[in-house]
Formats: sequence, structure tokens, C-alpha cells
Amino acid sequence: MMQTDSTNPRWLALQALLLVIREGRSLDDALAQSDKTLFDARDLSLCGELANGVCRWYFALLAQLKPYLRKPLKAKDIDLKIILLIGLYQLTKMRIEDHAAVNETVKLVVSRNKPWAKGLVNGVLRQVIRDRVEIEPEHYEASYPQWMRDTIVTDWPQDHQDIFRAGNSRAPMTLRVDLRQRSQSEQIKILLKDGIGASGHALIDSAIELDKPCLVSRIEGFDAGLLSVQDAAAQIAAGLLDCQPGMRVLDACAAPGGKTAHLLQANDDLDLTAIDLSQSRLKMVEQNLVRVKRKAKLVCGDAADPQAWHEGALFDRILADVPCSASGVIRRHPDIKLLRRAGDIPQLVKQQRKLLDGLWSVLKPGGLMLYSTCSIFKQENERQIEWFVENTDKCTVYSLNSVQWGERRPFGRQILPGQHNMDGFYYACLQKSEISSKQN
Repeated sequence: MMQTDSTNPRWLALQALLLVIREGRSLDDALAQSDKTLFDARDLSLCGELANGVCRWYFALLAQLKPYLRKPLKAKDIDLKIILLIGLYQLTKMRIEDHAAVNETVKLVVSRNKPWAKGLVNGVLRQVIRDRVEIEPEHYEASYPQWMRDTIVTDWPQDHQDIFRAGNSRAPMTLRVDLRQRSQSEQIKILLKDGIGASGHALIDSAIELDKPCLVSRIEGFDAGLLSVQDAAAQIAAGLLDCQPGMRVLDACAAPGGKTAHLLQANDDLDLTAIDLSQSRLKMVEQNLVRVKRKAKLVCGDAADPQAWHEGALFDRILADVPCSASGVIRRHPDIKLLRRAGDIPQLVKQQRKLLDGLWSVLKPGGLMLYSTCSIFKQENERQIEWFVENTDKCTVYSLNSVQWGERRPFGRQILPGQHNMDGFYYACLQKSEISSKQN
């Protein structure tokens, strides 16, 4: 019978990685069990480091492992492959004594009821130690799947090395302070007083970067809604929409609700509707709004099909934060390298176009729609908007030339991963004209 140890961080990391690699689960979901069973902060940190690290360096680690296997492992032995990668990651990227890394990794073989493989795992890892194998900077690109590497190099020929490097780094824990209640400098003073190192973001007034990640329970003001965890790039959206009191605003694909909460905190008297296709994810929006003490109309439905939920009155502003490849947030979610496939992109582009068409139909003439993704793929971003503008009447792209963040593109503006210490994001403001923008 297979042994289990729900208090062993390495065992839990293995279980989480199996869920990601074998079943296609997100790493956040897969690690949820460790959050419930590991009460020692060091064990919890080790589990997260192993799982995230193997995802981050998965393809590079596989390339390093290959010469040490006389023949490829069978498909049914995917667990052994992951165990070897866990061991290899400890030896190459962590400050763990070699003997401890080997011994603890071999124990995982027993936990999977495969004692015949103890010699294999032990032998491979000890040879790795003798050969002094390391993951070098030139392996940064090799840590991405080939199709993703090709897309990034093609889209960003001058920037791809920086993108690969940033994607393999650790993203900062960034907070959003409610500027209606506290200034950035006031909040930093409070954090420093509580022993939490922090600094203000250079470009985003509401953004504060922590020197080290910490539990939100340690942060005074989080439970009261004065602070939220949100990358600086995502904090840009609320200001770009330029909402005015009394406006009808739609937050499409709203979950988990960070931008919904920000819109309501930054603006007075908004009539805001938040829609999401998933009832469970919509619950997350509700929880976020309760925490920041704000209210919105929550609708479970398909934003691309307004006929099923729209009640007639057009919206002054629409935030179209559409589903995407998430290729811009890999440093924060390294499992994207494993979960995303090349074939997903055409389907996402098709879905994005349906959302743009559907949402445009409920935007008031003279209104603004902000299109955003956490992607760096041009097919989802500037080419998507170019297509939409060319095929949509009364549509013009609102200039973003006055902002200081990101890079100006022919359509919209792109933030690349790590730029201004932000996640990769794309924004385009679309204005609906009163008169036709097309000539016969």
C-alpha cells in the first residue's frame, strides 16, 4: 500500500506536482492541501519552494536529468520523474545539504511504494553531485516549452532574453493601499513600524512592494480592506477607465475581484455590475467586496452573450479583463509553463473576440472600454485590437501616450514581465464614437 505523510513538505510538494503535471490542475489549487496540514512556517515555505521551483525550471531540469537516465522512464512512472526533479532542484537551486537532499528524496520513492527505484534515484542524484551540475543563466530560455520560446522570440526579438530572465525570477509581493484612507507614505511607515520592510512603487501611487513576502494576517489594515494584494500592473486599470460619479460601469470576467474592489474604492457613487461565468469564482468577488466594505451587482453569466443577462441600460465604462494565456505572469505562476499549450492560443483569441463583440454592444456611445490581458503574446494583444478596430464601426483607440509605464505599441500599450518590477500586462482603451468611424 502506498504510504502517505501529510506533514512532510516534500511529500506534499510531490502530490501537488502530480496534480499539475498529470491532471492539469493549477498549482495554487494543488497546494491548497499543504496550507491546511502544514502548520510550521518553514515546512510550508519548503513545500511551496519545491513545487514552484520544479514548475519554474521543469524543462531545464528535464534536460539536465536526461543524460543520467540510461533509458526514458515509463509513462506510469511519472511520479519517479517528478521525484528526480525534486531532488535535482534541491541540489542545483537550494541551500540544502547534499546528503539531506538525497536522503529525503529517496524516502519519497518509498512513499510511492516503488522500493525498486531507490537505487536509481540515489545513484542519479549522487552522480549529479559528483558532476557538480548547475542551472546556469543560459538555461533560462530552456526552462520554457519550445512553442512558448518560439512565440516570445518572434514577438519580442530585442527583448526575449530579458523576458526569459524575468519570468524565472520571483515576483515581489505588492500591496494596493486604499488612497482614500491612507497615503502610500503613511502605509509604508505603518509597515516599517510592524517590522515589514516596504517601499513605494516608483510609478503607481497606490502600489507598495514588500521586501519579503509575508502572511496577510501580519499586515495591519488588510482585514479592514485598507490594503489588498495586487501587482502594480493590475492597479493601472482603475485609473485608465476614468470613471465619474453616477456612471454605469461593467466589470466583465470580474473574478477574483481585485479590480472590482479597486474601482469602487477609487471612485464615488458608481453603479457597478460585476459579471463572471463561474459561480464559485463570483463568490470570490463577493468575499473581496465584503472585505473592502463595498457593494456591486453580481451576475453569473457569459459576458460575451449580453442578451442572456443585460437589462437594457447601456454602460458608460466597461472593463474587459479577458481570459488569456497568462504569459505575462509566469514569474508569479510558473505552472503556466506546464499547463498552457500552443493550441490554447487560437481558442483564446476566438473567445476574446466574442467578448469584445458582445461587450461593445452594451457600451454607450461616447463610452470607454478598457481591454486588458496579463499576456505578452501579440496575437492576444495589439493584433487582437488591430483586428477589432478594423472590423468594428464607431471604434477608435484612445491614446495612452502620456503614461510613463510600458511600451507604446501601434495599438495599446504593453508592459513586459519585470519592466518597472511589474507583471506583464497589456492595455488598450477603446472609445465608442457617436458617429460612424467607417466611410462607404
